[in-house]
Formats: sequence, structure tokens, C-alpha cells
Amino acid sequence: MLNIVIPMAGAGSRFAQAGFIQPKPLIPIHNVPMIKVVINNLRPKVEHRFIFIVQKKHVSQYDLITKLQSWSPGAIVIETEGLTEGAACTVLLAKKYIDNDNSLMIANSDQYIDCDIDDYLEELDRDSLDGLIMTMAADDPKWSFVGMGEHGYVTNVVEKQVISNEATVGIYNFKHGSDFVSAAEIMIDKNDRVNNEFYVAPAYNYMIERNMKIGIYNIGSEANGMYGLGIPADLNLFLGLELSTKVTSGL
Repeated sequence: MLNIVIPMAGAGSRFAQAGFIQPKPLIPIHNVPMIKVVINNLRPKVEHRFIFIVQKKHVSQYDLITKLQSWSPGAIVIETEGLTEGAACTVLLAKKYIDNDNSLMIANSDQYIDCDIDDYLEELDRDSLDGLIMTMAADDPKWSFVGMGEHGYVTNVVEKQVISNEATVGIYNFKHGSDFVSAAEIMIDKNDRVNNEFYVAPAYNYMIERNMKIGIYNIGSEANGMYGLGIPADLNLFLGLELSTKVTSGL
């Protein structure tokens, strides 16, 4: 079983400032809700279960649980009030479902990836990895970056510092969900924050300290493999591409 956790309990403030009324996950992409596009994009062939972490107010206002479970039968929806101290804390709200030997994927709710998700997942087994980070070529400090060792494994992960040309996309995999939970809890216990938040990516550093093997899987670059949907400008760019029409056709 692969657990796919999608934290989608953020404020979405930039869309609200641009005049959007609905929460970001429900903003339409050619009349298809953004999160439905994301679900379809990430849905693998292997046995899996989606776990969504959402704002409680969105559940009552938009019947969000019904929508998510219709788009992903068997999904678990966890409600939270207000914002957490960062994405890692949000994901840990699903601890009782992921603190086990099942594999885990943590994915952003506001992006589209133009790659074969099944081939990506197989990389974990191909190289007997403990963790896998989807990456892209970038040099802008708005991203997180991985450092690479001579054997092709990740040596460290940092937020908002350009230490290589391999930036994280926002999709993180763990052979065992319990490895993420353990690493994230150590990170939080050490108060290892960036911009006063606990991010997901730095949790890998605590796995690397235990000599675990973390690999990468590069899918291209921004707007050429990875397409952000998280701010109005990025969404508008994606809407102008033929790809966006293609991936929403039939949904």
C-alpha cells in the first residue's frame, strides 16, 4: 500500500487577493477543480490511498469530503482548524495512518508534473532506496535544493539556498512512512525551522544521518516538466498551454 498525503490546508492568500472566492484546491483549470487534476496526475497503478488534510471551514462550506472521496474512492480526509507550523506538521496530522511500513508519498496540492508517476515510483526499488526526491533543474533560491555525493545519493537538503542545480519539485517519497514520521519528529524536537516553519524536505537530513540512501529523479525544469499552479501567474501560464487542455479533457 502506498499512502499519498496531500496537505491542502494553506491560506491561499494570493488567490484570495486576486479575487478568487473558492479555496485554491477548487479553483478551476478549464472547469476542472485543481485538486481533481492533481489527483489524476498522481494516481499510480500500484495499490494506494489518498490522504487529504484540509481546512475544516472548507469542508462545511464546499462539501469537500464528498468531492474528494468521489474523485478518489477510499480517500481519508483529515480536518484541521487554522494553519499549522509548516507542511511537516500538517503531514504529521496523518500520523496514525502513515507511521508504519507502508510506503509514503507527500505531494503538493498545487502543481502538475509531466512525467510517468509509475516510473518514478519504481526508482525506489530499482536502486533499493530508503527515500526518493523528485527534482528539476533550477537556480532560484525560492526552491529547496539537494546536495549530491559522488555515489549519486543525496548528502543534504536545504530550503531556500542554491547549493546545486537540483531543486525539489514538491513530491517526496519514503520507502516506509515510519521513517518520515521519525525524522520529522526529530526535526521538530530540534526546532529545525526555515522562515519559522517546519518544511518536509529537511526531514531527509535526519534519515541521511542514519546512513539511509536517498535518491533523486529529475523531471526537467519549471514550466518544462513541473508546472506550478500555486499562484495566479503560474496558473495563468499553465492555462495558456496546450498541455492543460489535454490533461483536463475527459475529467
